[in-house]
Amino acid sequence: MARLRPLRAVRYDTGHVDFGSVLAPPYDVISPAQQQDLYSRDLRNVVRIDFGAELPDDVPGTDDRYTRARGHLESWLNLGILRRDERPALYVTEHEFLGADGNRHVRRGILGRVPARPWDESEVLPHERTMRGPKQDRLNLMRATRMQTSAVWITWDRAPGMPAALDAATDRAPDAAGETPGELDVEQHRLWVVDDPEQLAAFDAALAPARLYIADGHHRFETAAAYAAERRAAEPDAPEDADFAMTLVYACAADDPVIEVWPTHRLVRAPIAAREGASTPIGVLSTQLGPDWSVAPAPDLATATAQAHALRATHHAFGVADAQGAAVLITARTETASPAAALDVSVLADRVLHDALGITPEQITGGALAFTRDVAEAEQAVRDGRAALAFTVNPTSTAEIIAVSDAGEVMPQKSSYFYPKVPTGLLLSPL
Repeated sequence: MARLRPLRAVRYDTGHVDFGSVLAPPYDVISPAQQQDLYSRDLRNVVRIDFGAELPDDVPGTDDRYTRARGHLESWLNLGILRRDERPALYVTEHEFLGADGNRHVRRGILGRVPARPWDESEVLPHERTMRGPKQDRLNLMRATRMQTSAVWITWDRAPGMPAALDAATDRAPDAAGETPGELDVEQHRLWVVDDPEQLAAFDAALAPARLYIADGHHRFETAAAYAAERRAAEPDAPEDADFAMTLVYACAADDPVIEVWPTHRLVRAPIAAREGASTPIGVLSTQLGPDWSVAPAPDLATATAQAHALRATHHAFGVADAQGAAVLITARTETASPAAALDVSVLADRVLHDALGITPEQITGGALAFTRDVAEAEQAVRDGRAALAFTVNPTSTAEIIAVSDAGEVMPQKSSYFYPKVPTGLLLSPL
C-alpha cells in the first residue's frame, strides 16, 4: 500500500522572510552564476545550507561548505527564521509555471516522507543508475546538518480519490506563498500545512491503491537510504519510523497533463573518421546504418527535430546535424519485450551510437558524449567544431518511465528532465 508519512517539518517563518526570495532550484541544476545570484538574492536563501559555495581556504571537516551549512541552519533556528512545526503534517503545494506550450499551468503535489530503504526493499520504484560523486556530497551534508534539505520527486499512479482530497486541503488561503524566477518565466509557489486527522486519512485512502515511482532525485533517495543504514547501525534501538529512517519526497500524479518531461540531446565529441564515399559525419553515419533506416535531408536541426517529433508514434526518429548540414534519421518501431530497449534514447544509444558509430559505453563514461536541452546550442556546437555530430531526441513520457520501472529495468543516462523542478526550501526534513 502506497503511503506518505507526515512529518514535523522545519520551515521558514514568513513573518521574517519573503518566501519566494529564500527558495532555490535543486542543487544539481544550479550553475555557478545561479549560485552567486541566490547568495545575493537573500542572506537567508536556502542555497547557503543546501549548496553552499566552496572557498579557496576551506579546511575539510573544520571550515568548509558543510560546516558552514550547519552553522547557518543552527543560527537561523536560534533566530526564529526557521521553525519546526508543532504537529506532524503533510504539505500540499501548488506550482504555477509557464509551460513549453506558452501557457501557464498549475501542478499540485504533496510533501511528505517515505521509508529510506535500498531499492530492493523500497516501496518506490527507480528507473536509472546513479553516480558516486553526487551521493557522497549529499551524504556529507546530511551528516553535518542532520537535515534533508531537498526533496526527492516521486509520482503516483492509480489514485482516483486524490483530486478530491487535494481540493479539500486547499479550500482556504495558503500558509505560505511566493514567487521565484523560473527557467522559462516567473513561477508562483503556494503551500498548505495539512495536519487535520480527517484530511490526512483522506490522503491515505486515496493513495492506498497506488504505486510510487521516482521521477527525479535518484541520488538523493540512495543517499537517504545510506544515511539511514549508517544511523541505524549506530542507534539500533531507535524506532522503525525514526526521523533518520525516512526520506523527504514531493509526490504528484504521474498522469497529470501538466507534467513536462523535456528531452536531453546528445553531442558526439569523438571524431568521426571519413570513409570511402562519405566525407561528412552524416554521410559516414548513413553508410553504417542498416537497411531499415532512412536518412532524410533537412534545412536545419530545428526542422529535423520537428519532423522527428511528428513521427514519434510510429517510428524512432532523430534530428542529426554536422558542420555541413542536418537530416532526420528514421526507422520503424518494432515490438520488444523490454520497455527500456523500446525507448528512443535506447535505440539511439544502442543502434546508432554503438552499432553504427562504434562509440562504446566506456567511451561515453570517458566523455565522448556531451548533453544539452537546447536545439540551437546543439547545432551551434557542430558548427563551431565542439562536436562532430548533434542528435536531438523526442521526450520520454511518464508512461514509458513507469513501464521501465515496473519491469525492473533502467534507462540510459540523461533520459529525462522533469520540468519545472521542485524548489528547495519549501520545507526541511529533520533527521
